[in-house]
Amino acid sequence: MSNRYVLQLRRVARAAGVPRMLGRFTRDYESPFSKQLMLACRQGDVVWDVGANVGLYTASFADWVGPSGKVFAFEPDAMNLPRLRSACGERPNVEIRPFGLSDRTEHRTFLGDGGDGTTSRVLQPGESVPKGAVEVELLTGDDAIQGGRVELPDIIKVDVEGHELSVLKGLQGALANKRLRNVFVEVHFGILDRSGRADDPKRIEETLKRSGFKLSWTDASHIFAARPA
Repeated sequence: MSNRYVLQLRRVARAAGVPRMLGRFTRDYESPFSKQLMLACRQGDVVWDVGANVGLYTASFADWVGPSGKVFAFEPDAMNLPRLRSACGERPNVEIRPFGLSDRTEHRTFLGDGGDGTTSRVLQPGESVPKGAVEVELLTGDDAIQGGRVELPDIIKVDVEGHELSVLKGLQGALANKRLRNVFVEVHFGILDRSGRADDPKRIEETLKRSGFKLSWTDASHIFAARPA
């Protein structure tokens, strides 16, 4: 079956599932994805939690990589930062970065979720700006590394409500580095379809494959990319 039809089946399966806003913080919804994340982490790893939100995964990453590891939690929504800091429990191996990642370093309009831990996202060019939207700082991951704001990762998790392709575009240097073993991406088919970016899932797959990763889907929404040994 062609890649195009496989992605279409995943889009249908995702649309038929429980809405993400209702299931975001339940382990049942993402249990295969969570299990793969846990199995991928090693003691001493550097993990990037891109789109950390209120820290559901950040705290787990900190435990999985142990005191010799480090977790960088990227969260541009200022309303979510208090809950993110609270979730981290003052773990010394977690460093919060109050900015987002993208395909260029700039400031963009961002719609937060008011700190309720549901959804927040970067608005697309030309999209109407609703009340409550703010300007946030976005960096490419490569610029963040080169500027000394983060360390090169062993594992990256991306959950950015439709902005995932832009994040990967800004990580070309990191994706090419053999140290990076795994990339986990949540693909938000609904947001992408509504904003006219239905081809993004295919482009996400192509970007990761060009960087030498082998891909699998843990469910209808989550990509697990592993660099062959």
